[in-house]
Amino acid sequence: MLKLQRNQGFTLMELIVTIAILTVLAGVLVPSVGNYLDKGKKAQAAADMREVANTFNEYKLDTSNWPSNSKNAYTLATNMKTSNFDLINFPCLYKNTYKKPGWDGPYLNKGIMKGKSMTIAQKGTKGQPGTGLCDAWGNAYKVYTYANGYKGTTGGIVLVSMGPNGKIDTSSANIFNAKAANDDVVQLVTYRL
Repeated sequence: MLKLQRNQGFTLMELIVTIAILTVLAGVLVPSVGNYLDKGKKAQAAADMREVANTFNEYKLDTSNWPSNSKNAYTLATNMKTSNFDLINFPCLYKNTYKKPGWDGPYLNKGIMKGKSMTIAQKGTKGQPGTGLCDAWGNAYKVYTYANGYKGTTGGIVLVSMGPNGKIDTSSANIFNAKAANDDVVQLVTYRL
């Protein structure tokens, strides 16, 4: 008896149905995976900023001064000014650069070598991400200082990550109150200066 044997391949119809199913699944999964990855990056930014906030407070407890970028800088000193700047440099967190009594560091183990000194981060240039302790999108964290708070209340220090869009979406009042808007991540360091 002679048996007819069918080819072991797919028919054109089976192939079209398979491709259609895979396309629908990809359309559903890709946005979900993207959102999941974005949440993970925001969580990492929040964890990094909590670590820096703790580091700043520990430095203040030990030296009675807020860390700064130079011996005479008042960025985070007692007579603080209202300003914002990139969280870069701060060699005093790794070495007693300014000979502060009570210094008991190093206070931070993350960062990057710049010359012969360890620093928090270096800002990226011309579309290149920053290096060192930067957010997951390659941006340097921002430090917001408030001499008299926002509109005359007590002063404060707040850290901000700009999120994936690379710009600050949160108003100054909400930054001071540590309430993030859109894709920003905000971390309070202190309200007491």
